[in-house]
Amino acid sequence: PMQAGSPLHTGVVGADLSLEQAQACALLCAKNALAAAADVVGGVDRIERIIRVCVFVASTPLFNDQPKVANAASDFYFDIFGEKGRHVRSAVGVASLPLGVPVELELVAKFKKA
Repeated sequence: PMQAGSPLHTGVVGADLSLEQAQACALLCAKNALAAAADVVGGVDRIERIIRVCVFVASTPLFNDQPKVANAASDFYFDIFGEKGRHVRSAVGVASLPLGVPVELELVAKFKKA
């Protein structure tokens, strides 16, 4: 969840960060991933559909709401692409992530042929 070159938040969800802060990070990750994909293929209009999203959440062992964190990303893709934004998804709790960020997102999309 990078914004202007810095993480939006750092820390562990359930200890340092709330569910709402983690959802904000997931949404920012989703936007950044879409922007990166669009940059590769020449624009968001070249993205045909979202195939798969995997959301990693650095969280405490007792935090069980990783799917609620991931919903922020999934809802964003549905809002942008409608039914073509529906995707397979994993929401995974992990001990830590690079740079101390609480959320990381992996995106697989299908692109329109030129």
